[in-house]
Amino acid sequence: MEKKDIRALLNSVKSGEVSVDDAVLQLKMEPFKELGFAKPDLHRGLRQGTAEVIYGAGKTPEQIRDISRALLDGGQQRVLITRMSAEAAAVVGAALPLDYHELGKVGIIGGIPEPDGDGSVVIATGGTSDLPVAEEAALTAEMLGNRVDRLYDGGVVGCHLPPVR
Repeated sequence: MEKKDIRALLNSVKSGEVSVDDAVLQLKMEPFKELGFAKPDLHRGLRQGTAEVIYGAGKTPEQIRDISRALLDGGQQRVLITRMSAEAAAVVGAALPLDYHELGKVGIIGGIPEPDGDGSVVIATGGTSDLPVAEEAALTAEMLGNRVDRLYDGGVVGCHLPPVR
């Protein structure tokens, strides 16, 4: 249920068109969408300020697609999918406007929002093998409205510490 739908429901209660009990029942049933294999939380953004995120590992491409669609149909403007395989990205991307970031194995529907706070989150890595998890963290932070500074492959070459005696 979108924010405008909740307002309309509350106005219907105020005007007497809908009883308080009927409104409570509608609100109880609305937060989750039963898909048989998952129950996406459609009200997480309203309750916690951050919308539902899909953890893609262990889900089929079709499950990821269907959960994404349910979130979008439920009023979520953006969907973040972490640990997403290229195979899942192909299936989801055929049905929805997906932007797939292969390095971090992250799928994004709805685009990355503009940063909404002060300062930056710094994601720093020591080497190349850290890049996938670093990019997943960076994209997740950006989807949460943060400005991100990436400092990749800082390494430890040339760090000469005195020997331990």
